[in-house]
Amino acid sequence: MNILSTVNNINSEPALFVSEQKYLKDTPGGVQICTREYINTLITVGFAISFLSYSTETKILTRIKRKLQPRPYVNRLPVDLAEKVVYAAKKNNIKWIFLNQVDTAPIAQTIRESLGDQCKIILLSHGLESTDIFHNIRTKYGDSNFSKFSSTDLRVLAQSLVAECIHRQYIDYVFCLSSFEAEIEHWLGAKNVTWLPRTIPINPLTWSPHSSRLGFVGTIDHSPNREGLILFLEALEKIVPTNVRLRLVGGPENASKFISQRFSFVEYLGQLSNEELEAEASTWSCFVHPLFCYSRGCSTKLAIALGWQIPVITTQPGCRGYSWNQGILPLAKTPDILAQLAINMLDSETANATRQEIFNIVKSCPTLKNIAEQVNSCLSIL
Repeated sequence: MNILSTVNNINSEPALFVSEQKYLKDTPGGVQICTREYINTLITVGFAISFLSYSTETKILTRIKRKLQPRPYVNRLPVDLAEKVVYAAKKNNIKWIFLNQVDTAPIAQTIRESLGDQCKIILLSHGLESTDIFHNIRTKYGDSNFSKFSSTDLRVLAQSLVAECIHRQYIDYVFCLSSFEAEIEHWLGAKNVTWLPRTIPINPLTWSPHSSRLGFVGTIDHSPNREGLILFLEALEKIVPTNVRLRLVGGPENASKFISQRFSFVEYLGQLSNEELEAEASTWSCFVHPLFCYSRGCSTKLAIALGWQIPVITTQPGCRGYSWNQGILPLAKTPDILAQLAINMLDSETANATRQEIFNIVKSCPTLKNIAEQVNSCLSIL
């Protein structure tokens, strides 16, 4: 655990940013991307940020407890993390404490009891753990109808919801990544909640589509991703022309190979570097993002695909956490409709028209400055 160098702004107010160390690294991953976006937003607001990082508790006894008695939000944080936060806040006269990810929420109670109302505790949510737990139960063993849940599953889900309610009693403001999670936060008892839309990193590809090639990128063992992909492929299988292939990028390898072995038109490419992925995606007639449930957080890969400025098709859950004023993103309510949209994108005229809509969407998305102004306005009430 360490306090890293401070990021200073002229006339800025000191703030402490508490985060798991791995989320602060400049590496690929949805949590890392959203963490960087939160940090850049706070710097743009005008905060002088000190970083207090920690590593998830890995002592063997703690790991055994997590394995034998799994409980949400328990036995993950270093036991002295709250004490370190309080010490840093007092030493540096810090009023604003930003907790990155809901995993850090359990220390809010100790911080509040130690510092009182003079400090403001802000939770930067990347999605509720209870949301993931719910979908894991719902889709257990590949089913989607709650046919395989156990009493332990229900206990863990209940514990996660109760814990989340308790944490929010000590938090002044919650920022989250989508409008549906803002509503859940209200239901959990959060005092103040706002969802912040994603920014789009503009990185246009030299698009040269293959007329029989579709593309997918994702973590296949994440239950909402796996469920959505299989539902889409089952629908596509009914209508796909014999020469069409869906190029699958992601992992882990065993889950991805299971998909490619089940569906003969799927070609598994494995994990690709950024350069390899961009070269591959430039050949896709469209980027397919099949998601049919509201999973935690947002889909950061959608921002990347929109920034590539190639045709994109998805669903309403798939574009949660995004906002734009111009342009129409092709959305499907069912797997069958999404499959038909994918086939339609193999037509160059349709794909080019959709690409023009993507241009308009990207141009009308919120900027970092827009989001910083929103955050500043929200925090001004505290």
